[in-house]
Amino acid sequence: MNSDAKSASGLAYDTIDLVAPWRQGREPIVFHHGIGTNRHVWTDWLPPVLDSHRIVRFDTRGFGRSSVPPDDHRWTLEAALADLMEMVAVAGGTKAHLVGESFGGTVCLMAAARHPDRVATVTVSNTAFKGSGIAHVGGWRADFERRGAEAWSRDMMAKRFVEGALDAEKWNWFHSVQAQSRPHVTAGLGELLAGTDLTAELALIKAPLLILMPDRSPFVTARMGVELAEHVPHAELQVMPGSRHGLPFSHGAACGAALARHITTHAR
Repeated sequence: MNSDAKSASGLAYDTIDLVAPWRQGREPIVFHHGIGTNRHVWTDWLPPVLDSHRIVRFDTRGFGRSSVPPDDHRWTLEAALADLMEMVAVAGGTKAHLVGESFGGTVCLMAAARHPDRVATVTVSNTAFKGSGIAHVGGWRADFERRGAEAWSRDMMAKRFVEGALDAEKWNWFHSVQAQSRPHVTAGLGELLAGTDLTAELALIKAPLLILMPDRSPFVTARMGVELAEHVPHAELQVMPGSRHGLPFSHGAACGAALARHITTHAR
């Protein structure tokens, strides 16, 4: 069963419920993507968990089919957290497994720190917990104004994927979605992320954490993954070779297998 809907607050999401009858009662999984894409970035992650967990994927506010705030909108992590927890409520159950990439991963870390009673496990990909080490995002707003979204997206594709990481169909799909990014949304969230520091909250995370990091991202380094693992109890770090910031899309099948192992390892 697959249903497509929009919440009262304007978040577009889908629920996928193909759980085998003998696997009922397991916590659902909620996926939160990052900047410049939409919920379908998770497609290759799903096969290993489809028959065991109800799944909710949503379009981050400002992307996909979710509502777009006005140009003068003030972006905050607290509002992003509220959006994620709204989707956790949609997923049902007492707790949920949270999966996030880039900005979405940062929000998942915040949720695990502030709502430990609602989080079963956390899996983050190409994620930073503090913005001071993130490169390039400070120039996005000027880049949009000077060259436009299509040129910005083409530049981003080289930063997201090593040559040959995607076939033509997947490359064209990702670029077409990313090129639809609205400048005020993309720059606003990038600037928010660059000013974020969750260091003081990381020790509050009690849920088992899986950290998937690219080995050659120009935005977040593998060293950031090491630092995150050093701060969080029950953390496991896996560095994916031959990957840049588009890790969750270029290596989706491998990431999905890692997610399934992580959830199974820590199942109650």
